[in-house]
Amino acid sequence: MIDKFAFIPQIERAAETSQGLPVTSGMLHFLAAELKKGDPAWWKHTAKAWEKRSFVNWTEAWGLFLAAIHYEALSDAENPLVPYFPSCGGTAEADPSTGLAQFLKDPPQSFFENLKKSHKRVYLAPRARLWTSLSQFFFQTRRLPFYFLQINAGAGLDMAADLYEPVKGFDAGLIEAIIGLDPDPLELHDINQRRWITACYLPDQMPLIEEFDNSADILLERLGKESDFIQVFPSLPEKAPEFLAENLPAEEDIGLLIMNTATTGRMIDADYFAYQKKMFEAMKPWGDRALWLEIESVRGEIYSATFELRAWKLEGPEATPKGQVLARFDFSARKTDYNMDLVSRFLLPPGVPLPEETRGSPKK
Repeated sequence: MIDKFAFIPQIERAAETSQGLPVTSGMLHFLAAELKKGDPAWWKHTAKAWEKRSFVNWTEAWGLFLAAIHYEALSDAENPLVPYFPSCGGTAEADPSTGLAQFLKDPPQSFFENLKKSHKRVYLAPRARLWTSLSQFFFQTRRLPFYFLQINAGAGLDMAADLYEPVKGFDAGLIEAIIGLDPDPLELHDINQRRWITACYLPDQMPLIEEFDNSADILLERLGKESDFIQVFPSLPEKAPEFLAENLPAEEDIGLLIMNTATTGRMIDADYFAYQKKMFEAMKPWGDRALWLEIESVRGEIYSATFELRAWKLEGPEATPKGQVLARFDFSARKTDYNMDLVSRFLLPPGVPLPEETRGSPKK
């Protein structure tokens, strides 16, 4: 669990980085001020809900707390925060503290149930598109069909990124199967589960919410025609290597793409290195046909707003792991560092030229 003396600096840092979102920063400032005064009843219930949960990344606890608040406002037209939340039809013109104080006087039990059991899952288009361009380098240049496995996949939205915005030159026909793993898979056709994904965005992030809604509708239409287009199975993230070994035996002339986001960044170092070792063992039967992508916050940086795209592959007869950071995304500075030459040298087979359609910088 997390105590309030760790929680307060996290939400204060979050308020600083959310200054362009007045509703969000207003709520965070209010929460920090209330906790500095003492232990309000809502915090005591929150601490109890979190007593068996651990949060490693500094954004996890406050992000889940705001998502649980947002979900209640989306679910109840009479919620006192509705007038302040653009996502509920309100405006961001007034300080939401009054509405938040009223809500926290007597939150429904479902609020604490979400704090206890739920997981944040969001679809971000720039992040989701990364696997399509990188698979062009690694698989498509070799005309190698591949399986695609995502860890902590939620409803599977990331894995269908090419549906929402076609990628020039991308050949989706090479994908043999799209498989997701999640502790609690989400179903887009279930209104409550879809609402939870919306709640995982901040209430004044309307462009992101609209983008999610559009993408979700496109994916639902495809699933209506092809129900097994994406399959998401219940599995804890740390069990992914075992799932891979048991359910996706290596096949000749077929590759494997693994992707995780908001997964290993939530592990302490000892757990991550143990997980990494198991993942490399699960990749070994695939040899140089396996690619593991991690899109995670920078390990070891306190209050980091930077994410890294790290790729792993196996080389040589001993299947030796080799990793490379291919891109960095600093969200506070709104800066992207993406080296196309480095990407091509790491992912392309020797002697294969850079594909024409992937030259230049990626879309931001």
